[in-house]
Amino acid sequence: MDLWATPSEYDATDGSDAIVPRMTAMVQAMGLEHFSFMFLRRSSACMASLETTLHTSYPTEWIDRYTRHKYWEVDPVADLGHRTIRPFFWGQGPFLRRFAKRQRLVFEEADAFDIKYGLTIPIRGTLGELSVFNVVSSNKAHLEEVVHDTQGQLFAAAADTHELVTQEVEQADQRPQAELSRREKECLSWTLEGKTAGEIATILGISVSTVNQHASSASNKLGSLNKHHAAVQALRLNLIH
Repeated sequence: MDLWATPSEYDATDGSDAIVPRMTAMVQAMGLEHFSFMFLRRSSACMASLETTLHTSYPTEWIDRYTRHKYWEVDPVADLGHRTIRPFFWGQGPFLRRFAKRQRLVFEEADAFDIKYGLTIPIRGTLGELSVFNVVSSNKAHLEEVVHDTQGQLFAAAADTHELVTQEVEQADQRPQAELSRREKECLSWTLEGKTAGEIATILGISVSTVNQHASSASNKLGSLNKHHAAVQALRLNLIH
């Protein structure tokens, strides 16, 4: 079978904001639950933090937990993604036996969100960047059947997603630095310290809703997925210390 016979999921005018709705619709049409995409290694010219390249349909609670604890540093899928150029299936059971206990704990936590089995397609770009594209199912047999029947579409979607995110990262590196207010910086700084919205509200003497508003505003300015992404991005840009 020609893996590249399936037409692209995107057209030339699509931006990275098309990734989540398009890929979510694709996996749902296949009877799968989720997709995810993330860079594991940037090119030497890229300044973007890894977590800002994350695009996924995973539940927000799991995204927050994954990024807050930097699970990509121990995630078995990320680990193997660094070491192979071949697509691979992963999931509970034999796959995990080769990994350390702290790595297996990531899967145990993911299981609570019904993230059980998946296919990962590693992509190595021309500038040394590395990404992984995943499709996920709670049913191993169904996942394998879908991959057998739609591998061309999956490989094309993975390549297109890598290209779109690469373009997004390049454009972001060229954009002027965002301007954050004093309160936005304070909220992100305390978020980086692991403080909750309630704790930040008490520290700053403002309401929880105001803390959330400042965090949301900062996230929008920085183009981040959530306040945890925004805090790391702000630190990288020297907007907070």
